[in-house]
Amino acid sequence: MTDPIDRGATRVTPDAVARLSAQAARQAPGVHSLVSVPARPYGVTVRLDDRAVSVDVDVVTWYGRSVLTVADAIRDAVIDQVRSSTGLTVREVTVTVEDVVVPGVDVPAPT
Repeated sequence: MTDPIDRGATRVTPDAVARLSAQAARQAPGVHSLVSVPARPYGVTVRLDDRAVSVDVDVVTWYGRSVLTVADAIRDAVIDQVRSSTGLTVREVTVTVEDVVVPGVDVPAPT
């Protein structure tokens, strides 16, 4: 069997980690949408350093949901997805709740 070191390097880009993180965050209970801007097209910022990553996620949640519970669900989902898909260590996941959607009052923007 060949030594894995002799087979070449594998690199994971911050963009790939951002896409994985965004998909995981969107699926967390209580998330209405991610907040994307041109600098963060997926609603996620990633800082990648060697084999560890830090992720910032900006979200909109639903009124009546516990912000802390939603943030914890996002953290768990992002950590699990990034770790299982890339093998990277997730140093931290910072969640910022940018807005809250009130059903029947707010017109939800598309996700």
